[in-house]
Amino acid sequence: MDTRGFPATLPEFQSVFPDDAACAAYLELMRWPDGFVCGACGRKGDPYRFATRSSVVLRCRGCKRNTSLTAGTVMQSSHMPLSVWFWGAYLMTTQTPGQSALQFQRQLGLSRYETAFTMLHKLRAGMVRPERDRIGGEHPVEVDECLIGGETRGEGRGVHHKVTVIGAVEVRARKDDEERAAKWKVAHGGGVPAKKLVYAGRLRLQVIPDRRAETLKTFVEGNVDPGNAVLTDGRNGYNDRATIIARSCLLATPAMPRRTCQ
Repeated sequence: MDTRGFPATLPEFQSVFPDDAACAAYLELMRWPDGFVCGACGRKGDPYRFATRSSVVLRCRGCKRNTSLTAGTVMQSSHMPLSVWFWGAYLMTTQTPGQSALQFQRQLGLSRYETAFTMLHKLRAGMVRPERDRIGGEHPVEVDECLIGGETRGEGRGVHHKVTVIGAVEVRARKDDEERAAKWKVAHGGGVPAKKLVYAGRLRLQVIPDRRAETLKTFVEGNVDPGNAVLTDGRNGYNDRATIIARSCLLATPAMPRRTCQ
């Protein structure tokens, strides 16, 4: 068990959350640390409980209003047992390479792929911090957009059934980049492979309706620190000075040639 009291290993998780009752007790403690409080009348105290119901519902002893234990969470209106949701959350947050819906389905023993996909999507959405800060700061940021979707037949040219996704990622220099650069300079006659000197930092992704300059500008201003160095391709949509983002090329790649900051 780590210092915060969270299970750090699989045996610990099994010990802390052996069944649905343990999961429900933990969730109730997280929602009402000082005891149940009715959202309608504000009454504090132990509520009525219904042992025969499949979902956990708490009824206020004062105004008789029912409150679902999972209301306002990613588990709301779900018929899946709480223990399966808790297992899913554990698997998703402990798998280093990430979790696919197919793997998720197999590990939880779910009968339908669609159920696994929906659960995984809700858990991912629940992990996003609404007040998350902008990326950049001391690191330059690469920004680019692409089309996601497969080709279709019989519809002519165009981008049918495709969506535009824009992304911004921090380009962080390794702590030993100078040492690596010196080593590669000796071994390759002055050639320094940029991919050996940097790595990807924080990432922001968003589905956008189009590639217009105003759309690109809104994304950059909402996700990158003002005045931060940004690396883009030659698309005209990134030329707007109103973004107060300098087009910089601290990293030279074939797709994104070196330019002078503006």
